[in-house]
Amino acid sequence: MYTLLMMEVVLGVSFGYEPNDELRKLLEDFRDMVNFCIDYAYRRRITSYARLRKGVYEDWKKRWSYSTHFCHSACKIALAMLKTYRKKRREGKPEARKLFMQLDTQLYKFYGDRIRISVKPRRFIFIDLKYGEYQKKFIDAWREGKLKT
Repeated sequence: MYTLLMMEVVLGVSFGYEPNDELRKLLEDFRDMVNFCIDYAYRRRITSYARLRKGVYEDWKKRWSYSTHFCHSACKIALAMLKTYRKKRREGKPEARKLFMQLDTQLYKFYGDRIRISVKPRRFIFIDLKYGEYQKKFIDAWREGKLKT
């Protein structure tokens, strides 16, 4: 006898948030970090994450005082953007224009209706989330230990 187990897989859930000046600066800086990594990789024809990360690391630390996990994230995004750009055979180099962030799991902690982002050792930004019924079921599942972030 076989038992069929059904499971819903959701890769990402969108949440609204309460904007503030500190968060906006972080988002703008992250966009600049991604563009810095794109520029470095494009000029040197780098396609390897390890080579890009090693190449930008020292200059990155001089320019920004954030946790170095932000450098890891910016490098990953930059290489993904360059790869897509090359596949589409576009001329020139891509540019990150929108404000966004993709964080390593070590950089954030989920508190149900808030997210804490570590910007430097022992320095955090708290983001108050706006959510509806759909997002609430994920928050409840997370609190019950049924969901990983």
